[in-house]
Amino acid sequence: TAEERRRAAADLRIIADEAWDEPSLCDGWRCRDVLGHLVWLAERSRAGVFVDVARTLRPPNSAIRRIGARFGDHPPEELLDRLDAAAEGRFQLPGTGPEVALAEVLTHRADITRVTDGPTRSSDERTAAAVDANRQLWWFFGLPRAVRGVRFAATDACWAVGPEGGPEIRGTGQALLVSIA
Repeated sequence: TAEERRRAAADLRIIADEAWDEPSLCDGWRCRDVLGHLVWLAERSRAGVFVDVARTLRPPNSAIRRIGARFGDHPPEELLDRLDAAAEGRFQLPGTGPEVALAEVLTHRADITRVTDGPTRSSDERTAAAVDANRQLWWFFGLPRAVRGVRFAATDACWAVGPEGGPEIRGTGQALLVSIA
């Protein structure tokens, strides 16, 4: 996860300033808010994240959107510097493994680059782990339980996740990441 945060902080620097204000694929978020969200999670401890959410006096998704927007109001160059500096941050959702934190970084990076035409990341085993983590968190994303039985197969790499024999969704690793989140 730390390596991918550093990689994103370096790669996303070529995105034009005005592109950061484009709406993200996440409803109600700008691309800069998504970057702010990544910085917030990298800089905060688990306790800090929960305190921040509680202080907003809003439901978790609304609180997270509001916090992302607050962080996103900072200049993108500053946020990218902060993401790089906090790359070793260890926040992860309670009861989940490090692949969920990795999925957070890769999914949000894919969202940003899809909207801004920024540099995409090659699909690899980390992408597969992130897609599988998102697939297993179906409940968090409001997806039907049946998604657990779907196989996600990359067309730009040699991997697939999910049970064999069920329905299959094919696409680039980046497309699969954003489609399931």
